[in-house]
Amino acid sequence: MKIALFTSHFPPQFTGGTEQVALAQALALTRRGHQVHIVSGSDEVHDGRDVVRTKVQGLDVAFVPRLHSEPMDLAQSWPRVLDLAEREVQGADLIIVHHQATLGSGLVRRLRASAPVMLWLHDHHATCPRSFRQAPSPSITCPSREDVARIGHKACADCLAPLKADSDPYRMALAVAARQRAFQAEVDAATRVLVPSRTHLVRLSQFLDFGPGQVKILEPGLCMELPDVRRKPRLWKGDGPLRILHLGRRSVEKGSLDLAQAVGRMPAGRVQLVFAGGSEKGLDTVLKEAAGVNEVEWHGTYDPAQLAAIAATCHVVALPSRLSESYSLCVDEALALGLPVWASGAEAARERYGALGLHILPAGEPDVWAAAFTELIRNPAQVQAHMLDLPENIPTCQRSSETLERWGQELVRQFRDQPISASNDHRRLA
Repeated sequence: MKIALFTSHFPPQFTGGTEQVALAQALALTRRGHQVHIVSGSDEVHDGRDVVRTKVQGLDVAFVPRLHSEPMDLAQSWPRVLDLAEREVQGADLIIVHHQATLGSGLVRRLRASAPVMLWLHDHHATCPRSFRQAPSPSITCPSREDVARIGHKACADCLAPLKADSDPYRMALAVAARQRAFQAEVDAATRVLVPSRTHLVRLSQFLDFGPGQVKILEPGLCMELPDVRRKPRLWKGDGPLRILHLGRRSVEKGSLDLAQAVGRMPAGRVQLVFAGGSEKGLDTVLKEAAGVNEVEWHGTYDPAQLAAIAATCHVVALPSRLSESYSLCVDEALALGLPVWASGAEAARERYGALGLHILPAGEPDVWAAAFTELIRNPAQVQAHMLDLPENIPTCQRSSETLERWGQELVRQFRDQPISASNDHRRLA
């Protein structure tokens, strides 16, 4: 198949969870003999080129930057960008949209006449301008559908006000309502909607309507091709400090500061904190100060071999995210490397593994995390038990790409046998 794969960002410009999935999936589908063309939005400054073409790990990538006159706003209506995106799908048999935040809210509706469209909902972008539905203050609660029907989007306007200093609450509420209608129309236009977990689907269903049979759950799986080594528990008997590894990007939202504060409240010299990944600007200085007298070890962005080498020196992984994670890629990575995981916001991971190798603690409570790790130090046998109690099977991107291929081929056959226009109901192909 000729596959056009769309995403808001793509390496090397930016790499987050969605981008990791998109890249791994594109490479896996290419290895399976398909021709994959990446079309990515961009936050880079427009340099006079409407489409910037490059190669990333052998993949053809077209970046479509916005003009200065096309700022990021609630409407996300950029007809010029959509025109350019539509040109990139010429001849495609299947379209996969991983994200559209920098490409426009009308992307799916524009593309669905060209080929069947599989829309991934990795986060809450389709339901909220704050992609993780995280309010800036605990005093702000997301309104339910019943609340919106009764009083409109006033609570949303209050939540979003810090993002736009000159905002008028009434106009902001109207803009949020219009945005919600637009993204519901995007979901309606999709031939197939994919979500990474049932946990995430339940959350999305509070705010979006889906057609009968339109949604399928597909675990992205382990996106990093780790070295082919036999997993061995790194048994820790209390001889030396407990080494706690934090994977992925360091940010306040990901709980990095909470973890550093927890370590700072633990006995001196009994614990070491290991950070691996990129970081928010200026945050590392704050993390070092929060960790107090306990040692902090720093590693930047890593490749699979580097991660395996770092993990081999550690005993547990800590992922105290404050976000409601839709999948938790880092949990898969940690377990695949033979390390048990302490996590928050990991209901989706618990859906996959149950209690095997995964221990849930509350987000935003450093004291609770400090107490949990202090108890491990007091009783090293617990660490040994956790290291031996890991899941045998970790989902992989290779496996999910095989499923994606099968579903995609079915939709392509249906699309060819029963072509539809942009005005037809997508559920004819659902």
